[in-house]
Amino acid sequence: MLLCTVFAVHAQSELPYSKYLGYSKEEFKENRFKYDNETNTWALSKRSGLNTTLNILAIIADAEEELRPDSKDYTILVQMGKENQASYVKVKFYSDDTYHKLLTFMIDNGKDLIETSSGKLVKHQANYGDYSVELNMNQHIVSRTSSRTFDHKAVKNVDESYNEYQFIIQTDVEPWSEYLEKKAAKKAKRDAKKKKKESVDELM
Repeated sequence: MLLCTVFAVHAQSELPYSKYLGYSKEEFKENRFKYDNETNTWALSKRSGLNTTLNILAIIADAEEELRPDSKDYTILVQMGKENQASYVKVKFYSDDTYHKLLTFMIDNGKDLIETSSGKLVKHQANYGDYSVELNMNQHIVSRTSSRTFDHKAVKNVDESYNEYQFIIQTDVEPWSEYLEKKAAKKAKRDAKKKKKESVDELM
């Protein structure tokens, strides 16, 4: 429902989903958002009746989620920073109609619009006031094992493809959470080990 009604503000050229950047804790709760302490995020999901931590983490990390989505599924995720200010809003959805409405909005109201594509990914980026805005379309191929041959090798038939869309509003607030801190610490540890290995040549 949110994906449809949010465009009521289109006539006033208000950036869709930007209202969530200014939500208070009370407003998030009143609008049925769930808070995750580890990721420091507020999220509202409709995904085949499921709302799991794994799917929230997948959205933060730009990874693929576990279940095949329905066209009406969506997740609105608001990542907070250290000062309890919103860092970004990321909306993941599967509606072609919503995608075209958002793209039209960016074309009509965004500044410095750039389109890039790579493989199955099409990305539009623009500026809107103090925000940077991004709209992505990523095609996924759904396949399933339909039968097995006499030698027990799986035969996969392509079932159908679907498009996954992301609409992102970035502010100048740095994202912060326990999850992101742990992730950064692991990366720093890996980089340190890699640097140590690479520096062996210098000792020759």
